[in-house]
Amino acid sequence: MTNPATDQIGHAAGKVADVLTGARGDTSGLMSAVIAYMGDASSPGRRELHERARKEGLEAQVTQWENHPTNTPVDENVVTRLIPAPVIKRFSDETGLSHSATIKGLSDLLPHLSRLDG
Repeated sequence: MTNPATDQIGHAAGKVADVLTGARGDTSGLMSAVIAYMGDASSPGRRELHERARKEGLEAQVTQWENHPTNTPVDENVVTRLIPAPVIKRFSDETGLSHSATIKGLSDLLPHLSRLDG
C-alpha cells in the first residue's frame, strides 16, 4: 500500500521524466494504440466510446469530431469520461508514457476520431 508522500514523489518523478523525454509532445506510439483500440466503425473500442459518450452527454461532441475533425485539444476531464481508466492505463503501459502524459496525448488525439479508422 502506498502513502500520499510516496504517491506525490511518484507523480513528480513522472512529470520530470515526461519533460526530459519529451513524452508530452510525442504521441506517435499513443496514436498507434488508439488506432488499434478504435478500429473500424463497429469495433468494441469505438462502440464503448460512443456508449460512454451517450451516458456522459458527450455524444454530440463525438459525432462532431467524426464529421469535422479539429486540432483543438479537449479538456482532460473529457478524456477520462470517454475512455475507461483500464484502457488509459493500457495505453500508458504500451507506450511507456506516464499516466498524465497519456491523458494529455489523448486530449490532443480525440478530436481526430474520423482519422482513426484503422
